[in-house]
Amino acid sequence: KPWFLGKLDFSPPVVDLASVGFPLLGGRLDYLGGRPAAALVYQRRQHTINVFVAPASDNPSVSVETRTLRGFNVHHWIRGGMSFWVVSDLNDGELRDFARALGS
Repeated sequence: KPWFLGKLDFSPPVVDLASVGFPLLGGRLDYLGGRPAAALVYQRRQHTINVFVAPASDNPSVSVETRTLRGFNVHHWIRGGMSFWVVSDLNDGELRDFARALGS
């Protein structure tokens, strides 16, 4: 997708998951810890799912870590040298399904 062309020094994996009920709405440039990150926006019914992707600074891979913060479910993992953060108010079971479809 051209959303990140010339804005990032890495190529984030962008996957359209509409066929499994999570359509990709768009992307934007964001910042995590003062560093540029790709922010992908997906949807499940009335719920927005934000996916933040940035190069991992250390561990080559980390299994999915989950937590709930202020009513939002958060999933994090590292795969292929990239760090993924998935954040949504979607229930944790469906967000887990989304993370699996995304490639956690």
